[in-house]
Amino acid sequence: MQRMLIVDDEPVILDGLYAFFQKADLRDMEIIRAYSAFEAIEWLNSVKIDIVLSDICMPGMDGMELIEKIMDRWPRCKVLLLTGHNEFDYAHQAIRNPCVVDYLLKTEGMSHIRAAVERALTQISEENDFRYQHAWFRSKLPRALPQLQRQLLLDLLKRTERHDIASLQEELDAVQLPFMSTEPVIPVIIRVEEWNNYQSQADRSLIRYAVANVAEELLQDKAKVKAIDLDYQVIACFVQPMVESVNSFHGSRQEKWEQTLRFVYGTLESVQQSCADCLNLSVSIMVSEQAVEWMGLNQAIAQLRLSIHEGPGLGMEKLLRVNVQHDLPYTPNILNHQSVAALHLDQIKQRVAAGDREWMESFHKWTEASKEGLQDPFFRMKIYTGAGNGLIELLHELGLYESAMEEMALSRMLHFDIHTPWSDLVVFYQSAYEWIISKRSVTRIHDQSQILITIHYYIKHHLEDDLSLTRIAQEVSLNPSYLSRWYKRITGKGISDYIHERRIERSKELLLGSACKMHEISAKVGFSDQHYFYRFFKKATGCTPQEYRDQKS
Repeated sequence: MQRMLIVDDEPVILDGLYAFFQKADLRDMEIIRAYSAFEAIEWLNSVKIDIVLSDICMPGMDGMELIEKIMDRWPRCKVLLLTGHNEFDYAHQAIRNPCVVDYLLKTEGMSHIRAAVERALTQISEENDFRYQHAWFRSKLPRALPQLQRQLLLDLLKRTERHDIASLQEELDAVQLPFMSTEPVIPVIIRVEEWNNYQSQADRSLIRYAVANVAEELLQDKAKVKAIDLDYQVIACFVQPMVESVNSFHGSRQEKWEQTLRFVYGTLESVQQSCADCLNLSVSIMVSEQAVEWMGLNQAIAQLRLSIHEGPGLGMEKLLRVNVQHDLPYTPNILNHQSVAALHLDQIKQRVAAGDREWMESFHKWTEASKEGLQDPFFRMKIYTGAGNGLIELLHELGLYESAMEEMALSRMLHFDIHTPWSDLVVFYQSAYEWIISKRSVTRIHDQSQILITIHYYIKHHLEDDLSLTRIAQEVSLNPSYLSRWYKRITGKGISDYIHERRIERSKELLLGSACKMHEISAKVGFSDQHYFYRFFKKATGCTPQEYRDQKS
């Protein structure tokens, strides 16, 4: 999904452009309005913007100053400048800026403006097209250095002792990782939700590599980044601000980190979109709300992985910010398991939680790996205890614990000990995981209902506020583009159609049930321009708001 910000200090022109592009049927395009350059900067600070359509002459800050602000935040943003005058020198200066796609006269008409927007969209599509890289991924996979980099980062995640900063920097430099050991790191988790047509292990390995490259390509515009795969389903990214930008930044160090965090948050949405468009892959992304020290990465990664199970929407394209400063009672981390059997057991949990039918593959590996050491009573105790703890934790995470107590005789686990035959244990856990898989489909339907309820409740109680797709998506922790597609698939209509219906419904209630004036009603249902509200209401009902009030009275 792309996001276009329209900026103009003249409400009539801005609302006209907004209405035009709302009806223009530009696929996966969210339109946002800003009535001043300063309001535009607030949007640029909160979400990633792909296209800016801006007036040049505005009070307080002109278009050229705004361009600098845009480039500082979103280097790949495309800018279209509008003016009422043919100022050649100004136009020449603007076009020389690499982010400016076109310089347009307002008198040229909507068709020219739309054509310029479509050219900008074409440029964005070409820049984000990773399909041409597929052959390159297959034929020239880097060998030694990337593997050494991955191994060092995995090793850092396992370490529990405090790092010596100087020696850590030597390790980073030795494998050419661009990070500074003196600076904290922003951890990000990318989790594959739907593999679609990638069924073989070779294909999935290649696609994980492609996802890592997509993330690195988009984030490296304003940050140092390295992405590695943790297991068959999860990729981790590590991000720091660029050293040059920190040294040249005029604000405080904290402001630079906040700017980098904003950039990461906005760009991760594009990572999801590129994975969907170019790789036909559905991914969820969990990102830390704060940078963490190197020795805290272990805990932070564990919390990010666990956060996918918080709230409804498991298996959907979640886009979630996580506060990793709070300690969690349970922090499963696949990298800390000390045996192959525990590794496969953790993979079973991940696959069952995701509803992956291939969980049996990991289950068979777990049983085979476990049998080899069962003669040792302490190893046997560890295997039995780990299996029981893993199942209980999974049931709690999925909200199925109470149901399991009633439906699958979960209390049998209380009688398992090291003398219980291994075959009995295998049959029990296989049946338990099969039961969870069957329950997941029912839970997913319930999750979808909960998300719909949350969306509709938020829209109903915030008609006068920001009801952009971005804001609604934040409320349910989903990718905006995915939310738009999902809502239409579930309800049969677009989310904007539902918003329009609620605004008309609320308008009618206020017209008949209150003495509010028209400009007050207009504001209460989210219209800053009373005339635009009149046109909107008349198009929907066939009469003006005043005519409706008079007729019903």
